[in-house]
Amino acid sequence: MYTVNTQIFTNLNNNVIANFTLTQAHKAFVVQFIADTVQSLTALNTSCVTDEEEEYFVRLTDALEVLDNLQMLYATADDDSAVFTFTLAQAAQALLCYDTEYRECIAEEFEDACNEAAANDSTFANLAANMFAAY
Repeated sequence: MYTVNTQIFTNLNNNVIANFTLTQAHKAFVVQFIADTVQSLTALNTSCVTDEEEEYFVRLTDALEVLDNLQMLYATADDDSAVFTFTLAQAAQALLCYDTEYRECIAEEFEDACNEAAANDSTFANLAANMFAAY
């Protein structure tokens, strides 16, 4: 069962995750991370256009998949209250649903970003672990 900001829930593998609340700060962090990922993949692909040795886009499919997930997260925004309503499971999907080897890359980058954010806010220390457990 998944609900927004649940304190205790069970993921698809029946792992119980307790005492974790996905805050608006966490949600903004996830959205920014996904948006930054789209930007990085776009920059990589546009550099292929100017590189005379490249014959194809390197990560075009990945960029499109990440963009789809960003749109999914954006669709949960409540304009009237300026909040995101997506769940931990939806955030986990946005980060980890990729069929390619890119899934491991984005997960590692997200974990690193969470560790960096935890230096300023300890609530980010377990964000990646809870996100991965929710997928």
